[in-house]
Amino acid sequence: MSTRAGDVRTGARLAAQVLRRDPVAWSLACGWWTLFHSLPVATGLALGAVLDAISGAGRVTVPWAALAVLAGIEVSRWSLFLVAVVQWHGAWVGWHTVIRLALLDSLVTDPGPVDDRLPGSSGEAVSRFRDDTEDAALVLDVWLDVVGTSLAAVLAVGVLLTIDVRLALTVALPAVVVMVLAHGFGPRLRVWRRAARQATARVTGFVGDTFGAIASLKAAGAEGAAVQRFAALGEDRARHAARDEVGTQLLYTLSGTTADLALAASLVAAAPAVARGDLTVGDLGVIAAFSTVVASLPRFVGRLGAYHRQADVSADRLARLLPPERRSLAAVAGTHELRLRAPRRGPADAAVGPVPGVEDPDLPFRTEADRRSRHPSTGDHPAGGLEVRRLTVRRHGVLAVDDVDLTVRPGELVAVTGPVGAGKSSLLRAVLGLVPFEGTLRWDGQDVSEPSRVLVPPRVAYVPQVPRLFSEPLADAVLLGLPRARLPHALRLSRLERDVAAMPEGLATVVGSRGVRLSGGQVQRVAAARALARRPALLVVDDLSSALDATTEAELWEGLLAAAAEDGTSVLVVTHRPAVLARADDVVRMEAGRRV
Repeated sequence: MSTRAGDVRTGARLAAQVLRRDPVAWSLACGWWTLFHSLPVATGLALGAVLDAISGAGRVTVPWAALAVLAGIEVSRWSLFLVAVVQWHGAWVGWHTVIRLALLDSLVTDPGPVDDRLPGSSGEAVSRFRDDTEDAALVLDVWLDVVGTSLAAVLAVGVLLTIDVRLALTVALPAVVVMVLAHGFGPRLRVWRRAARQATARVTGFVGDTFGAIASLKAAGAEGAAVQRFAALGEDRARHAARDEVGTQLLYTLSGTTADLALAASLVAAAPAVARGDLTVGDLGVIAAFSTVVASLPRFVGRLGAYHRQADVSADRLARLLPPERRSLAAVAGTHELRLRAPRRGPADAAVGPVPGVEDPDLPFRTEADRRSRHPSTGDHPAGGLEVRRLTVRRHGVLAVDDVDLTVRPGELVAVTGPVGAGKSSLLRAVLGLVPFEGTLRWDGQDVSEPSRVLVPPRVAYVPQVPRLFSEPLADAVLLGLPRARLPHALRLSRLERDVAAMPEGLATVVGSRGVRLSGGQVQRVAAARALARRPALLVVDDLSSALDATTEAELWEGLLAAAAEDGTSVLVVTHRPAVLARADDVVRMEAGRRV
């Protein structure tokens, strides 16, 4: 089931896949809302009885009895509305959550790199998780009303046929015409919605980037340019959003005028019959009431057409967050498999068994075999560690890493160095499975085909060249769910203790978006502490000390070497520092993507 761009009815198929996750909730909601929409048929019949009783033309001669029935129906209907809303709200939240969980689960657990799946900005990602999932939920929501109003319209037309066939057709014809027009307007609305969503994503992405780079804007004196750019993006978004909203409201208005058209046409058609005495006052009341009932169907069908076109766009955007081999609507909705895994355990809780790789990549724990291989009892390095053979990386058609071999044995410090653009960072990211690569990776002698699922904490921890921190208290930014007892060890090795002591709020200090409230050196040491708190077998570092002064750098490397001594941690690092290169067990020199 593909989700090609521009493919029609993908929104409806995505909604159907979500429905499969919990059909009971939708069915209950459908029952409540069908009853709510159908009760006006009984209201119309009761109204006809009241009018006939008042005029003396009906079998009911006591108007108050008919009025009591009419009031009872309306009170029951709106009491039913309260129950339906409560049940619907739970289902509504669930329809959003199913899609969001499935996509987030795919991003964090599916093998392979995610760079090509993620949108270009955080704002675009937020737009997809917030707005596009709502579009899919709206399809399921409007179908509740379509089913209810369809049944009510059928009942109303059936009653009108018993009164006068021509009147029944007069009431139904405007509804059919409006539904045909709404269907023809749908493709244009889909194009407008896609453009509006893209414009919104550009605005939210720019806002996120601006908040993360306020210091850079001030340093460059670019505040005015940033304001102008934001204004231009806002105007572009307003233009696209206005067109999309006008088109949507036009469709709604066209559908809403059906009631007036049907009522006017039916009264004109009924005039001769009234003059002949073939229709009573009660019949006219029923016709007027049922015209509104029938007219509600194209109103919701018009919304259904709009929501379906919008959901077609959203389904395509959501599917792009999945890996190509799983890019289906079933995967977006999580109906293939929604892997809600338990939190990963630490080394002390690890299961004893073979190293997971090909056999069981869903157990990313350090095993007893890992621990034994990492604690050398003699001066000789035991077998194990990481082996990279003939690793090749192509980025956007350019050869970034070309046929590189390296080995990191337990307890070793291996340094990668070379000029800018030599492929050092690409090499490390390929080892971790963050970018596509060719070649062979082995961990403790076993082939690893999915490094993004196997070479993870507590086996391997990664400190990127540009760390990303959550806007949380410092302690939480380091631990990310680990036990509090891990914190002192990590702070000591990363040489953050003095910095924490100098902060007024200490470990409760909120670091800000991307660590904006910290210095560059503090951000890098927090990222190092986050990695060291995992007590990994292998620490992968991409130029950790680039924002550190010489003294702090020396202290930090002492901490890392202390970690290697205490925990047997191996280190694979990109660096240009002569002191680090001098202490390395092996130096991998890169130039133009090759080891030289």
